[in-house]
Amino acid sequence: MVAAIAPSTLIDLGQQEAAIKYQEDYDGGWTNLNKYARETPGMAAYDGQSYCVIGLLWLAYRAGDITIMPQTPACDEVVTTYQSWNRWSWFPAIGAQVMIGTDGQDHTGLVYAFDADRIWTVEFNTNTTGAPEGDGVYLRVRNRSDTNVYGYGYPRYCAPMVTADPDWVDDPALIKTSDGSAAAYAPYPGPDWFKIGRTSPLVLAAARRLVAVGAGTYTPSADIGQADLNAWSAWHTAQGSPGGAYPGYPNEADWRALQVPHSH
Repeated sequence: MVAAIAPSTLIDLGQQEAAIKYQEDYDGGWTNLNKYARETPGMAAYDGQSYCVIGLLWLAYRAGDITIMPQTPACDEVVTTYQSWNRWSWFPAIGAQVMIGTDGQDHTGLVYAFDADRIWTVEFNTNTTGAPEGDGVYLRVRNRSDTNVYGYGYPRYCAPMVTADPDWVDDPALIKTSDGSAAAYAPYPGPDWFKIGRTSPLVLAAARRLVAVGAGTYTPSADIGQADLNAWSAWHTAQGSPGGAYPGYPNEADWRALQVPHSH
């Protein structure tokens, strides 16, 4: 079963990596030695080699399911695998894997935005200086008409993709939404999780959603405090008090209705 991963999950994780400015090891020159190969199942043997594909696999692994992308470090195999999956397009999509090179064999990145002329990407083993040697994770902008922008692979997400492809139809077998779009969001962590003092990126993600929907006016943080529980109480009431009176923590109906994004 494919994990409930939406395009925004990989994009958020990728942008976080670019924001912390992670770079590969340096020993008189950039070595290609990096955490992504070491931490991604099946990729440790490729540490020290090009890791543009491996970096995206690392994102999928962190998100919960590495199998949404072709499990190979080789760009040319990524292209042929997406084509065999019938998940290949000549048009960009939010969350698509763009393949770079005359046949898509040289480089790759994750598309997080596009317009009629450009794509915005998260790319591993690259730079923004124009030098031929990549050294880390960066946000890039490319022209869609560039002869090196070959095409796009569409990972096996469990949420519809926003795409420029006029003929694309999402695979309904992958959109596992038994109770609506909540399948693309973080699962309910259980009532015992909601304890004051709990620290987690998921706490911050939930707090941001509570503020966004008007359940609270506090400053979101990664630590559960009384303000979080008060906001959950307000959200419980706004949802018509599903399951009865608020017991001091949100129930699963409250959680699913809020649509908290995956966070790692």
